[in-house]
Amino acid sequence: MSSVSSTSDYYSYLSSLTSTTTSSSSSSGSELTTESFFKLLSAQLQNQDVSNPMDNSEMMTQITQIAMMQAMDSFSSSMDDFTLINTISYGTSMLGKEVVLAASDSSGNITKTTGTVTKVDIYNGYPTLYIDGDENTGYAISSVMSVGEADDTTTTTPTDGE
Repeated sequence: MSSVSSTSDYYSYLSSLTSTTTSSSSSSGSELTTESFFKLLSAQLQNQDVSNPMDNSEMMTQITQIAMMQAMDSFSSSMDDFTLINTISYGTSMLGKEVVLAASDSSGNITKTTGTVTKVDIYNGYPTLYIDGDENTGYAISSVMSVGEADDTTTTTPTDGE
């Protein structure tokens, strides 16, 4: 670790470390944790200038900031999970409903397809709708333009004994 000579140098060093760690966390799985923050803080306290020691309020501010970052990260993960569950619920609620779907053809023109949702597959949390028994052509939930009650033109006649 490089030596940090002043508080402003420390803030810029911490900022660069946080942004580097945050940007690499998605690819390498590493992240700035509370433990790594305290190791960094300990190193700063060991290497600080004795004639210009770190202010206690600055230390508390930094501890508060790391706690807020963790809370925001946790909240963000919770919102992602909630959105995924909501999307799955929305997709499965369309079973038996008549939908109008927008799809682009090979030339890029938008075509509308209307049919009754007969199947919903969920892969990686994203629903795919299948209409009118066609198991080969799936539609993303984002292609839904409208949803309505399916027309039930078949009528059943009760038999004796029912």
